[in-house]
Amino acid sequence: MDRSRRDQCETVMVAAIFSSLLVALAFSSAEAKSRKPETSKAAPDLVWPLPPESPRIRYVETFTGTADYKKPSRWRRVLLGPETDSGIVLRKPYGVATDSAGRVYVSDTGLGAVVVFDRTARSVRTIGDSGRIRLVTPIGIALDDQERLFVADAGLSQVFRFDANGDAVLALGRDQGLKSPAGIAIDRNRHRLYVVDTQLHQILLYSTDGEFQGRWGQRGPAAGEFNFPTNVAVDTAGNVYVVDTGNFRVQALDPDGKPLSSFGRPGDALGSFHRPKGIGLDSQGHLYVVDAAFNNFQIFDAEGHLLLDVGTTGQEPGSFWLPAGIHIDGSDRVYVVDQINRRVQVFQYMKQ
Repeated sequence: MDRSRRDQCETVMVAAIFSSLLVALAFSSAEAKSRKPETSKAAPDLVWPLPPESPRIRYVETFTGTADYKKPSRWRRVLLGPETDSGIVLRKPYGVATDSAGRVYVSDTGLGAVVVFDRTARSVRTIGDSGRIRLVTPIGIALDDQERLFVADAGLSQVFRFDANGDAVLALGRDQGLKSPAGIAIDRNRHRLYVVDTQLHQILLYSTDGEFQGRWGQRGPAAGEFNFPTNVAVDTAGNVYVVDTGNFRVQALDPDGKPLSSFGRPGDALGSFHRPKGIGLDSQGHLYVVDAAFNNFQIFDAEGHLLLDVGTTGQEPGSFWLPAGIHIDGSDRVYVVDQINRRVQVFQYMKQ
């Protein structure tokens, strides 16, 4: 092709691109005129139980990814499509925790990372997907009294502690034959880390500085035995609550591992369990247990009596689809991981 024909082709291409931009601009202007100004959506007013009973749980908000803080510009949506500039998006979340600054940490097995939602900075970032240690299947997640982040990785069969820069500085479990770490919990008063090993049917104990301190349990149905446990929580007295998933119960043990009590039974009625997963405690000692089969979480008193159930199957706020982890912060905000819906839903426990 000679120079003159090449110049003609370039001129035509430039004209075509310019024409496309004009069309896009016209479309964008017409779209802007035809619709009302965008306003932020208010959270739906959802409470449990329904009136006339006094509400105890209220829906607050949902976390999904970068779009929670940053919306793609209209130009990018028009020219490049709605999926562009989506940033970080939860893919298959499992565990959740928070720090004193209100940051929300979500372990995501689909991303192979921990996603950090920072309300103050209005930003979203990831931990564990770069550096010397790259997470594979992060599940359990917790922060200690110094707000150091611990993450259990079932794929790597280890528990890692990350520093403030997001670098792994401690790895636990290899010397103890850890196989399938799942939920973890931290006793901040005793500086102790509890790790559930689902395949070993045990709870492994470490100090938050990495010293191995022992293990509890074996497979079985008796008190102090477990059948594919998944998650764990600790109360202010140091008592440990284990979701004994295969035995369809929650077991309570004292700080020395002595069985105290248990509650739960298999079934499809409220108060029973089908596939219990996450567990947490509020400031008044109520136990919250997520059930992935019921697509809800149930609230029990210390004796295991059902107080309230929250949620149903669906995609709307207050509904769940395969929920997993749960975390309750110091202000009694309840964070529930909604796996298939790829989000974390937040609720508020209202004291009375």
